[in-house]
Order: sequence, then structure tokens, then C-alpha cells
Amino acid sequence: MVQIIDKISTFFHYWYFRYLLVTELYMVEKWERHFINIFLISMFCLFFFFNYKAVLPTTSYLLAINES
Repeated sequence: MVQIIDKISTFFHYWYFRYLLVTELYMVEKWERHFINIFLISMFCLFFFFNYKAVLPTTSYLLAINES
């Protein structure tokens, strides 16, 4: 069981490290990195909420009209 947890932990550390390299967040201070991560997560949540509340009903309505 411990090996599985270690493998999962290693997997997430590897991908977080790649994320830091791609976004170049490894160069900023820790508080800036946290701020940027919180900003990105909040923007993702807002986009998801907008798509769920505005885009999805609109496309459903348009598809229902075209089928009739």
C-alpha cells in the first residue's frame, strides 16, 4: 500500500514540476506562485460556471429548435 502512495505522490510531483516549468512559475516567489495558481483555478471555475449556466442551455435550445 505504501508503494502505491509513493508512486502516486511521485506522479503528481512530476507533473506539478512540469507545470511549473511550462508556465515558468518556478522563477517567481512562493507567494506569487500561490496567487497565480489561485487566480487560474478561479478563472477555470468561472469559465465552467459560465458554460454550464449560459452556453449549455443556449446550445440545447438551439439544437431543440433545429430538430423540430
